[in-house]
Amino acid sequence: MAKKHLKPVFNDDYDDDLDNVLNQDFANEQESEDEFATLSFGALKSAQTQMDQEDAQEKQNKKKSKGKRIIDNKLHNNQYKKNDKRDSYEEEENNEEEGDFFDSDDSQSDQEEGNQSYKKKKSKHAPTEQSSKKRPNKIRDIPGLDVKKSSTLFQDIRFDKALGKADLSKVRQNYKFLDEYRENEINEIKSILTNKKLKNKLSGREINELEYEQKSLKSRLESLKSKDLQDKIIRDYQREHNSQNGGNKYYLKDSEKRKIIQKFKFDNMKKSQIDKVMERKRKRRLGKEFKQLEFNRPRN
Repeated sequence: MAKKHLKPVFNDDYDDDLDNVLNQDFANEQESEDEFATLSFGALKSAQTQMDQEDAQEKQNKKKSKGKRIIDNKLHNNQYKKNDKRDSYEEEENNEEEGDFFDSDDSQSDQEEGNQSYKKKKSKHAPTEQSSKKRPNKIRDIPGLDVKKSSTLFQDIRFDKALGKADLSKVRQNYKFLDEYRENEINEIKSILTNKKLKNKLSGREINELEYEQKSLKSRLESLKSKDLQDKIIRDYQREHNSQNGGNKYYLKDSEKRKIIQKFKFDNMKKSQIDKVMERKRKRRLGKEFKQLEFNRPRN
C-alpha cells in the first residue's frame, strides 16, 4: 500500500489574529516611547515631588496610628491595673469583714456593698448614714442637756444641770461630816511620822508622800473652816442690819463683804498678830513708794 505524503495546513484566521496582537503591542510600545520622549524635565520633577509628598504623608499617618495605638494600649493597661487593685482591695475588705471563708452568702452581700461604696462618691453635703443593725442609745440625747455616758454611772447632784444651780452653803452643811474624817487622817499620818519604829520601815519616797498628804489635808481643812467663818460673819452682819431696818433685806457687795471680814479679823487678833500685820503693810507701802521714786528719777 502506497504511503500518503500530507502537507502542513495553516489556519489563516488564527495567523491573522496573532499578527494583529503583535502589531498592536508594537504600536503601543512606540506610543509610550513617544510619550516619554515628549515629557519635559519640569513635569518629571513635579511628579517626583508629588510622589515624595505622598510617601511622607503615608509615613506620618503610620506614625500617628502607631502612637495612638501605643497610647490606647497604655490606657488599657492602666485601667486593667486599677481594676486589679480595686478587686484586690475589695477582696481584702470582704475577707476582713467575713472572718469565714465558707460563708458564701455574707461574702456576696459584703462585696456588693463594697462595690457600691467604691463606685458612689459621697457628697460632703449628703446626710449622715448609720447602719440599721446598730442599736440606739438607751439614753436619749436632749438638746441643751449634755450627759456623758460615764457620768450616768455615778451622778452627783452638785454638778447636775437638770437640778439648777447648786447652793454651796447647803452642800457644805450636808457634807460637813467629812471634816471629822480629814482630822482622823491627819492624826493617823502624824502618829506614823512621829513613831520612829514605823518611820524606819518606810522609804524616803513614802515618807515624803505622807508629809505632802498631811500638808494638803491641813490646808484643805483650814480653807474650809475659814470659808465657814466668813459666811458666818456675813450672815450675822446681814441679820443684824436687816433687824435694824425693820426687816428690809439688804444685800452686800463683794467689796463691802471683804471690808467687813477684814474688820472682824482685825478686831479679834492678838497684839502680836496686829503688829505683824502692820509691819507687812508698812513694808508693802514702802515698796510702792520706792518704785514710784525709781520711775520718776531722771535718766542720765
